[in-house]
Amino acid sequence: MSKSVGIVAEYNPFHTGHKYQIDCLKQNGFDTVVVAMSGSRVQRGLPALINKHERAKMALCSGVNMVAEIPYPFSSMSAEGYAMAGIQTLKALNVEAVCFGSESGDGKMLEEIAAYLLTEEYENSLQKYLEQKLPFPTAREKAIFDKFSFNKETVSASNDILAIEYIKACKKLGWRPEIIPLKRVGAAYNQKSEKDGFASASGIRKMISEYRYDNAFRFVPEESASVLETCLDRGNYFLPDNRWEKAVLFSLRNKTAQDFIEITDCNSELANSLEKAAAISSSMEMLFENLPTKRYTRARLNRIILAAFLDVKNDMPKDIQYIRLLGFDKKGEQYLKEISKVSSLPISHSAKILSEKSEECRIIAMAESRACDMQATFCKFSGEPRQDFTNKIVKI
Repeated sequence: MSKSVGIVAEYNPFHTGHKYQIDCLKQNGFDTVVVAMSGSRVQRGLPALINKHERAKMALCSGVNMVAEIPYPFSSMSAEGYAMAGIQTLKALNVEAVCFGSESGDGKMLEEIAAYLLTEEYENSLQKYLEQKLPFPTAREKAIFDKFSFNKETVSASNDILAIEYIKACKKLGWRPEIIPLKRVGAAYNQKSEKDGFASASGIRKMISEYRYDNAFRFVPEESASVLETCLDRGNYFLPDNRWEKAVLFSLRNKTAQDFIEITDCNSELANSLEKAAAISSSMEMLFENLPTKRYTRARLNRIILAAFLDVKNDMPKDIQYIRLLGFDKKGEQYLKEISKVSSLPISHSAKILSEKSEECRIIAMAESRACDMQATFCKFSGEPRQDFTNKIVKI
């Protein structure tokens, strides 16, 4: 059997930093790279730049062997929920190792923090700071500082936050894959400028929003560039614009505080604030200005707002229920034959087949389908509906 490694990623879009990670893994003997990739919506709540099958194709063109979907709403959960969904997917795909980017690259330190986050000592310390009405990320940092003497940046950098959650998820599942932290190179997660020949995904999206396509393509692997170029040429890409903002605001104005409180991750304070803010805001920026952003992160607010837009309630299944394959190459297809009989979850490329496995599968599949329709509707040139049930698996 091949030596396999899993990655949790968004590929929004796939860029040279991602290619660097894959090349490093291949050079270190991992001949099968399996990716659990966000579907139509990404972790911070917004639709992805291009649709998931095209993003999967970009990855497959640059050395990934298999891509499976992290469906909505799991793809837009907090770091903890997103990491758990990704790790559940990789565990079901039977990979031997898990690799992730890390600002620190210090696996031992990340393991120590992850273990601490599963203790009662941490929960007590966290609760102490939450009672002071601090935002969760700040309370989490302070609880960690109570235990360790790490530099503040160690536990606040985006990739290390996720890295800790990946390790914690493995521990909670009782799964012991080889853990491979790969020190991040180039631009930081949210850095809009390039560094050392690399740019972040957010930086590339900014270039595209400003129509600086030539600049953006400097940071996309040559093997994958034609996929992104075709999407841009055809207008099959999403960027928040005036029509998007108006549609979201209209949807929010049709909801009451009671409607909002039924949305995942929303509480009574936020529900009341959302009802009032939607009534007096004429843009998304104004909406955020009218919300209690000192206590709640913008990412959390984004997730709640867009869950409300899709009418996704807090009664969604709590765990991944199936494996939806988006694409594979010949090596990935062979790997699928090896693990399909031993996987703990049903595997298929068909949303229809998976939606019929159980009621929980149907609920998740329909939520992802709505997210897919939303992503297509608000592309520069509106796309066809029901793509999630018609798009074919990508084979390279």
